[in-house]
Amino acid sequence: MLFGIPFGRDKNTGEWKDVAEVSRGLDCNCICPSCRLPLSARHGNEREWHFAHHTRNVSKEDIVDCEFSFQVSLRMMIHQLVIEGLILKVPGYNQRVTVPRELNNSIESVVKITDERFISTREVNYSVDSIFLGQQVDVIFNFGTASLIVYLAYRGRDFPFSKRLLKNAKVGALIFDLEKLTQIFYSKPFTEDDHLGTARTQLLGWLKSSTEAKSWYYHPREDKLIDDRNSIIDEALRNKKPATNHSTIPAHKLSKCKCLGCGQTFTGYKNMANSCPNCKTHLYVSNL
Repeated sequence: MLFGIPFGRDKNTGEWKDVAEVSRGLDCNCICPSCRLPLSARHGNEREWHFAHHTRNVSKEDIVDCEFSFQVSLRMMIHQLVIEGLILKVPGYNQRVTVPRELNNSIESVVKITDERFISTREVNYSVDSIFLGQQVDVIFNFGTASLIVYLAYRGRDFPFSKRLLKNAKVGALIFDLEKLTQIFYSKPFTEDDHLGTARTQLLGWLKSSTEAKSWYYHPREDKLIDDRNSIIDEALRNKKPATNHSTIPAHKLSKCKCLGCGQTFTGYKNMANSCPNCKTHLYVSNL
């Protein structure tokens, strides 16, 4: 484990505590978020303050491998911070489409799905630590016509849904990678004064002001926006090709094509993107 545990759970109240908020040693009255063993608060001078497992007088059978205590503690504290209320910074999202060489100068390959934005938990309906389609997710935001999942991932807790499933449910998905966050948590300030703060301040600053370790997995608008761009590409290709019968073009410039989408075979042009006459798109066409 790279770091000590930054957040522990109060035995009496169940509230998640920053190590800087509690008394030193076992007087912190906290347990590990992962294995439930007692924690001792370390307030030292040589490294960041942290919780450590207190295993004295604990049987060997009760001492378990607690490799992910750091990430679990981040996840549990994020749940609490969302419930307390915050403004969450969400990254922008772009996708790329294939643009044929002859159209590179006229059509952009990057499709902007959404810009960076902020979501206020005080202005939108949400639920924390909920079940969605049989799987536990960390936050669900409900925007009326669509919803957004926030999933906190780390090794051993992978994102459980396919894009097809999310598309059918009209649900977007953001993945917050706590493994990546772990690598920068105690090295990069996320606070306005540009100094490392307490673990709670760091985590809150990351949620509110940073897009690092946050990424889109799926956005409900991305399929339509990508389809619209591909339609523009196909229309441009149709307008660019000469309206000439294939019989007047030398055979060495023609190519037999097959659409992998519908199975249609047809004659096209070599070294060009050929649209299927049925599907009206070049995306699934290959030369035979």
